[in-house]
Amino acid sequence: MFRKWVNDWRFTRVLTIVIPVAVTVWFFGGAPGPAAGFFALGAVYGVLLFRVVSLSVRADMVMRGALSLILSMMHSLEDPLGIPMAGPGLMGFTAGAIAGGHWWSGKKAGTVIRRKRERTADGGYTGGWQLALINAASAAVLLSAPTAMLLDGVTVQTLVVSLVIGFLGGWALVRFVKSFQTQFIILIATFFALIPALILAGSIGYGDAVFIGLFGFLAGRLIGGRYWWGPRFGAPRPPFAGKTKRRRKRKRKAKITPSKRPVEVSKATA
Repeated sequence: MFRKWVNDWRFTRVLTIVIPVAVTVWFFGGAPGPAAGFFALGAVYGVLLFRVVSLSVRADMVMRGALSLILSMMHSLEDPLGIPMAGPGLMGFTAGAIAGGHWWSGKKAGTVIRRKRERTADGGYTGGWQLALINAASAAVLLSAPTAMLLDGVTVQTLVVSLVIGFLGGWALVRFVKSFQTQFIILIATFFALIPALILAGSIGYGDAVFIGLFGFLAGRLIGGRYWWGPRFGAPRPPFAGKTKRRRKRKRKAKITPSKRPVEVSKATA
């Protein structure tokens, strides 16, 4: 019976979900209320990310990157509030990702959920209200999450100004820079300039402003990189629209194989 359970994929999946729950109870059982709350919050984030947000490739990538920002923000709020946040949230996300990232019924039961991007007749990616709603909801989460920094002494003015500046920067990058290579170079340069900017801003008392601006930057990328009206509502904007020149397939010529019969040589008559 035990061997049958071990070979069953449902047993292993449930076991991998139970492990984060046990870790949360073991390390954060001293504050059961906050630990359970942030564990549930992280679990919901993980399930929605792998089951719903994954329908949009851009939103999926942005929200995965935003997870580190959210956990960092939770960690910074643990000392002022005196409750565990980042640890239970991370354990909850792990459990939610396992539960939401696999099919539990049907013909694909036990396999990882993989999304295929649908294309239109001209080679571009499809849109629609569903993708638009996913990106809009993800942007709303990114813009509302930093409001928790108000509990750490951040002023409303700093919060609003940082979000607006970051949002406009992310929106302008994907809205006006049409080259994928240029966008990539700007993102790499921004990444390497981030640490000196945090150090410089922290030395003058505005380190939180740069951190909050990152949330606005990610939200601006989601809003600026998609059509919000017209016939292509919900579809991504260039250079991520998916239109590429397709190479024509050349017809292969049939190979002429030499006959294996011996060549008959006519005998010369004397």
